[in-house]
Order: sequence, then C-alpha cells, then structure tokens
Amino acid sequence: MTMNMRFFIIAAATLLAACTQENEVQNNPVEARITAGVSGPKTRAVDNGWNADRIGVMVVDAPGTTTTMGGKYKNVGYTTTSTGTNADFTPMTAGGGIFFEDAFLEFTFAAYAPYASGANASTLPGTDGKITVNTSNQPTTTEQEKVDYIHATGAKADKDSPTVSFTDNTAAGGSDCSFKHKMARLILKVQVSNTDGFDDTAVLEFADYKLGGLVHEGTFDVKTGTAATAGSVVSDWMLRQCTGAPKTATDKCVATFDAATGVMTFTMILLPQTLANALVLEISPDDEEYQSYSNKDMIKPALEAGYSYTYTITVKKTGLTLSGSTIENWNDGGSHAGDAKM
Repeated sequence: MTMNMRFFIIAAATLLAACTQENEVQNNPVEARITAGVSGPKTRAVDNGWNADRIGVMVVDAPGTTTTMGGKYKNVGYTTTSTGTNADFTPMTAGGGIFFEDAFLEFTFAAYAPYASGANASTLPGTDGKITVNTSNQPTTTEQEKVDYIHATGAKADKDSPTVSFTDNTAAGGSDCSFKHKMARLILKVQVSNTDGFDDTAVLEFADYKLGGLVHEGTFDVKTGTAATAGSVVSDWMLRQCTGAPKTATDKCVATFDAATGVMTFTMILLPQTLANALVLEISPDDEEYQSYSNKDMIKPALEAGYSYTYTITVKKTGLTLSGSTIENWNDGGSHAGDAKM
C-alpha cells in the first residue's frame, strides 16, 4: 500500500468519525429556555412585575395531531426569583424542564399563572385543565395573587432555537405572546359628603359594607386561558364587617382606609361575568345612628377579562351616589371618566 493510499484511508476514517460525533451531538436532547413578560404597566394584582412567581408551561399540539412533546409536557412548573416586568424562568425541579428531542420540528407553547400542581408534568391540573376558582375570600394581596390568573400562548421554539419567549414581539414584526390578565378587577372608592349630613370621615373606616349581585364560583382553563362562572349570584357578600368594642374589621377583599382623605377603598379580583342586574352596595356607617345606605345609581360594570373598573361612591344621608367611574385595561391602559348614572 502506498503512502498516498494509507493517507486517504486515515483521512476517510477521521472524517467518518467526525460525522458520527456530529450526529450524536445533534441527537442529544436540548433543554428549553423560558423567558416571559406581562403585557403593559399593570401585571399582577398588586404590582408592576413578576413577584417570584411560578408558571405552568405546556406544548400545544396542532388540532388533530399528537406529538410526543405534546403528550409529555402538559404542565411543567417553572419559577423565577425576578421582581421585574420581564423574567427568566427555571424548572421548579432540577432536570425536570422541557427538552427538545426532535431536531426538525418547531413547537408552539402556552403558559399560565399561578401554577397549579398536577400528578406529573404530563397530567393537566384540575379536571382536564379546568381549575376550580372561588373569589369570595381575598382579604390580602397574597390571597388575590392566587386568583389573579394570567395566560400566554403562541410562543414558538425548536431544538436549534430553544428559547421560548412569552413576550410582546410586535415591535420587531412578530406576535404578542405576552401574558394577559384573564380575570376582571373592580375597585370601589367610598367617601362621605360633608354637605350632606356627614361631618366625620372616620365613620367609614369601621362601617359595614355589603355587596350583592356577583358570582364568585367558577373555573379557569389552563389550556385556553378562559375564566368562567359556574355558580349562583351572591346577594350578601360582606366586603367588611366590624364587630367588638373597640371595633375590629374582618375583610373579604383588600380594604384600605386613607385617614387623610377619608376614602375607603376596596379592591377585588373577580371572574369575568355579564351582570343580570346592577350591583347593590349597602353601607352602615360607624356613626351610632344604625342607618344603612344603598346606592341609588346603577353600578353595573361589564366585568370583561383583562379590564379594571373603578367607581367613586359618595355616602349621603339621602343615599349613595356615584360621582364618577373609570375603566382601564390592565394591559393597554385605556380609560374614561364621567357620570356613572345610567
């Protein structure tokens, strides 16, 4: 065998080994990298950024098709320590993230928060992905975060580009895959009128507040991001009930009293719903007159998913009146103000 022939054989063998190694690398699983943002300035129920949140991530198969990835990754838990508007997420369990195994397929992803645990990553939480929701007891921001459901979909990634980006990419010509609010928010601001019988604004701090007309029970579908009611209208939801001497308050939603302005504010996260009738707010001031006042004007917000509604209510001896209302989208920030009478 000549020297040239021996060189050719060695070179060929080396090339074959290199190709084999390249194929082995290509066939190794590649872990997905998750990054996410929440659309707009208002993200969660309480602040403007992620708050060490946990999310559930899933692979979304095209209708009529089933992939190994789609069957394996239905509810994979990821977490972040970030408190910013955008955040990177890591698997809740080391080594328990999503891995790309097919080098030639692109996959679509969806995600939701707060995360609900299932039997394993290949099992949807709740009943086929529908989680039971009850909004009747949310006295703290921590409790509100548990029902402040958000959802994102449309993010695409593959083995060569494994970053799953749940962010708004429209500025770069892409799609808006950021998280969107799927619940509604209602804010009631209550004040007294000094010219209509109330001289002391403190009568509101330890007053009793009852709100009727809402449905509190329902479901949230982690697959579609749809929140829906599934219960009956409650006519006697006590936003705040005060007892004892001196009085102490028991709240069913987040309640704050501003001593400087005399304004009592109630903030609540609610299931989206179409109200059959206007809400009824009944207030019993802490003035030893034992008189209750109900709204004369209609409080009937649309309560659409992703929107926040604010009503300003004035307590007068003749009843409650609405001096203004605003509506804003948590994501877009659109608003209007004006007379709330209907």
